[in-house]
Formats: sequence, C-alpha cells, structure tokens
Amino acid sequence: MKELFANCLPYDSNLKARMGGNPPLVIESIIPDDYNFYAVLNHPDKSDKMLSILLYNDFDILLKNNIYPEIVVKVLEHDYSEMGMRIDKSVPNLEISSISDYSENDNEYLFIKAGGEPRLIQPKTYYYEKLKEDGYSFFLQIEEEGYRDGLDYVFIYGALY
Repeated sequence: MKELFANCLPYDSNLKARMGGNPPLVIESIIPDDYNFYAVLNHPDKSDKMLSILLYNDFDILLKNNIYPEIVVKVLEHDYSEMGMRIDKSVPNLEISSISDYSENDNEYLFIKAGGEPRLIQPKTYYYEKLKEDGYSFFLQIEEEGYRDGLDYVFIYGALY
C-alpha cells in the first residue's frame, strides 16, 4: 500500500472518520465490558469499510500491556454506521474530532499514516520483534503529535501502531 496520511480536524459531521465520542451504532453491543471506543477510521484498503479502535478502560493496565502480544487494544472492521448512544463506552474527556480523508500529502505534524514504513517514536527492537516473528507488517499508526490543540493525550503524547 502506498503511503497515505490523514489529519485531525475540528468535528465535522460530514466526515465519516472521527476520534472520540460514542462508538458507532453497529458495534455498540459487541464492545467488551472493559473497553471504550477511541476512534473510527476510514479503512485505507477498503473504501466500503471502517476500522474502530477500542482501548482498555483501565489506564494503568493499558500502559502496562502496550507491547504485542500483551497489548490491550482491539480493532474492529465494520460497515459505516452513525454515532450511537452509549456514552458509557466512550473515552472520558476525549473531545470529538474529525479525521480527514486520506491523501498522499504528508503534514508537518503526523497524525495518521497508513502504508509505507512506520515512523517510530522509540526505535527499540523489543517493540516490534515479536510482531515480525509472527508475520505481521506495518499497516498504520496514530500519533498524538498530530492532535489538534487542546485535546487530551490518551497515550501520554505517544503513538499507536
């Protein structure tokens, strides 16, 4: 897949992808008890699909289990769906932001990058060696550096790969 980029924008209900708010209606009933909705992205390879990202709702456990295979982040592929009503399944204090459509233009502050090679914050092999051993390759990353001003940093100014 060629490199594609997306930006974090003020909320615009005309854009399908977003970070924060309630989970999409189509996944509300299947979110595990200990997880909250973080973001829904346009699938970079499938124009008719979305990817929802779920985070473990205990921050200490989320930080402790942040390296594959002990990672407590889940990704669900699904059809587009309007925002649901389950406020109890949203990440507290994360303001709703829109995510732009993908483009081939890089931004000074990286928010979402799909394809190509990852831009690693900490290029330590223990973060990715088990992934490579198990046959995984880079798909996309979300970096908090690209959040718009004033948002809470869910990963303490980090990234999700």
